[in-house]
Amino acid sequence: MGRMLEEAVRYARAQDLLHPGMHVLVACSGGPDSLALLDMLLQFRRRFRLVLTAAHFEHGIRGASSAEDARFVAAFCRERKVPCFIGHGDVPAVAKAQGKSVELAARELRYAFLWQTLERCGADVLATAHHADDQAETVLMRILRGTGLDGLAAMKPREGKKIRPLLFARREDILGYCQERGLTPRHDATNDIPDCTRNLLRLKVLPYLRQSCNPEVARALCQLAELARVDCDYLEQQLEESWPYLTREEDGRCSIVLIAFQRRHPALQRRALRRLYTGMAGMGRDLGFSHVEELRLLALSGQATGKTMELPGGIEAHFTYDRLILRPALPKREPQESASAVPVIVPGRIDYGEAVLEAELLEALPAGDGSRGFYLDAGVLRGAPLVLRHRQPGDFIELPTGRKKLKEVLIDDKVPREMRAGLLLLATGHEILWVVGRRRTSHYPVTDQTKRILYFQIKEKGNKK
Repeated sequence: MGRMLEEAVRYARAQDLLHPGMHVLVACSGGPDSLALLDMLLQFRRRFRLVLTAAHFEHGIRGASSAEDARFVAAFCRERKVPCFIGHGDVPAVAKAQGKSVELAARELRYAFLWQTLERCGADVLATAHHADDQAETVLMRILRGTGLDGLAAMKPREGKKIRPLLFARREDILGYCQERGLTPRHDATNDIPDCTRNLLRLKVLPYLRQSCNPEVARALCQLAELARVDCDYLEQQLEESWPYLTREEDGRCSIVLIAFQRRHPALQRRALRRLYTGMAGMGRDLGFSHVEELRLLALSGQATGKTMELPGGIEAHFTYDRLILRPALPKREPQESASAVPVIVPGRIDYGEAVLEAELLEALPAGDGSRGFYLDAGVLRGAPLVLRHRQPGDFIELPTGRKKLKEVLIDDKVPREMRAGLLLLATGHEILWVVGRRRTSHYPVTDQTKRILYFQIKEKGNKK
């Protein structure tokens, strides 16, 4: 066995990439990297008892040359009795129609085909031929665009059902392997044109850095990626252990407990915010540094209660007294005038929005009132008229400890700011008798001297119970 194959076996075992009896779908473009990968796996087939299938996506970018690539891969596989799936697409047309770069459209269409093929043939993993020089290009590209520790980790040997068995190998070693094995891979001429960021880095920037700064720049960048990957794994492990203490699950929605969040290291705080967002937005969506940091500083400020913040993907962050909640952003509505005060007729029934208030006079206390019932001495009727309404400036309520502004009561009760304007109030003038479902006045109590009791019940419209 040659040196390259020995290294490939060691790497596959060290990274736990191949298992006995595994069905591997190999993405093969026909170029040197993917052809070498398919050839190596064919040599591993007996040792690992592998089942191999190949897949090639003909993207239509290079016309007749693209079609010839597909025929070449099909013939290569046929000679070696490897099942091969060929997919076709018009990448330039899709890129134009969707307003995307050709590179992005090609990647999306290619991977859509590969994952569909994996499901179709029942393979366990998808093997791609990314190598060490690809890794160096990826790390450098992410540094230039702006990235964090996860971005520096770049490509991993295994990500879900995707494996990269050649991530240890340099491009020159792969070309040498092809020559030793007598392989005649196809050449994609578009890779020789510095018309996109990756090609520019590979053809211009990295050669310059090798010549002027560090002959081993690719190795250094790959080493950086490996160190970042291990550190990321450790931070994820720490976050996983902290997650049950950092969060609460209610009504199928996860929220961050602010007091627990504030005690964590900033590295875990940022990671927790990103995980919360990904859980809401879906895998493949991440939150940028500026949004993460703005959220984090708000959470640490102690003054975030009631604030909301718009995030990408139609999501908004909302702070309550003790939680950070992510939720779908509510559609913006034109401001509407709040419902005016409605006089309360005793006895009688009053409709107010989706609520119904029933009022009656009793000779004795009701059997039970609960949070949706309220009673007081009917002597209140000798004062200002009773009304059902929402909050107004100057509102107050009489409590056993004395008179208190309604605003202060709602703050003490930790009622979220966005809910306060919608609270239903039974009032006489600016005196609040009942914050429906919450607080009741201590004024006008029912005593032995009470002759008649004024009793209220609040119901949802359409509910007669």
